[in-house]
Amino acid sequence: MTTTLPEASSPPIDSRPLPIPVWVITGPLGVGKTTVIARLLADKPPHEDWVVLLNEFTDAGIDALTVAAAARGAFDVRLIPGGCLCCTGEADFRRTLLELIATRRPARILVEPSGIGHPVGIVEEILAHEAQGDLRLEWVLALLDAPRLALLNTRDAESSVATAAVQIADGVALTKGDQVDSTTRAQFNGAMQSIYPPKQWTGVIERGSLPEDFFELKREDIQRDQMPAHPGAIHTHHTHPETMAGITTAEIRTEMVPVAEGERHSVVRLGRMGARWIFPRSVAFSRTRLASVLAAGAAPLGEAAGVLERFKAVVRVTDDEWLLVQWVEGELSMSATAWRRDNRLELQCVPGSAWSAAEWDQLWLRCQVT
Repeated sequence: MTTTLPEASSPPIDSRPLPIPVWVITGPLGVGKTTVIARLLADKPPHEDWVVLLNEFTDAGIDALTVAAAARGAFDVRLIPGGCLCCTGEADFRRTLLELIATRRPARILVEPSGIGHPVGIVEEILAHEAQGDLRLEWVLALLDAPRLALLNTRDAESSVATAAVQIADGVALTKGDQVDSTTRAQFNGAMQSIYPPKQWTGVIERGSLPEDFFELKREDIQRDQMPAHPGAIHTHHTHPETMAGITTAEIRTEMVPVAEGERHSVVRLGRMGARWIFPRSVAFSRTRLASVLAAGAAPLGEAAGVLERFKAVVRVTDDEWLLVQWVEGELSMSATAWRRDNRLELQCVPGSAWSAAEWDQLWLRCQVT
């Protein structure tokens, strides 16, 4: 079945051109990145001019030939040799992007990092151009196959690429679905439920073909507050309706409340109060202040503001360092994460706990670096 891809928007008359949409297709060696890109080119609107930037370890260009053979209509495939776009190929990658922005302005750019290179530097480079209004990072799509699932729980060079790809991604696909049994699918679903921040889309694909439900998600129209809540953050295993102060505790989201440069969304679920905060990636947090706050125990603001049951966050702490912060049952952990989109903080309080969202707002502002 041929998938109808969304057409790129036409620029408005007498105004600055719209930013060029960019997709990054990332993952370890051999998971099927080139196959996915070839299928995208085969299904693209023929009149649209797309450019594919391929990062291969050598300059043999075998993947480039595979992609070019599948394309229909206007396209260009550019090979950037080197083991990693953000290391050995950094200058060529930046120069190519600047050239495409200044002259060719294709309808869409697809980027395939090498399977041995980390995607973080690539995403950072694209986001820098996005801040200038030249590019729009629509999707970072990570690919895994069955053998690579186990890499998410190991510590070696190959696993670090797989883990970084999943962490930084907006969506994750398990490839080679025609070779995957029900046990592996269940393992994939379980692994995705443990990832924070949660992904906008996950699914299983066959022969490089992304399903219709992926294309139904218009990435550029998704608001940050519409990202799904982390499945493990607030329990969902109830069978009876519960109420608290006359409010049914199936999840209720309040209106978005601005908090300085960010925003807060409060949640009521199963007798628990909680909230999610989102701050732009330009905001940085102090590792020391966060650690001090969470080390204070389950009621860092006093019991009148709420007693913590669980806390998770991804935050920027330096120019190029981001942390996954977790607090549960009094245990605090901080580890590096490849997430780069924005700062996210999410907490829930124990059932029946008092709640003061405004005090938590001020606490997170005090933890920021000015």
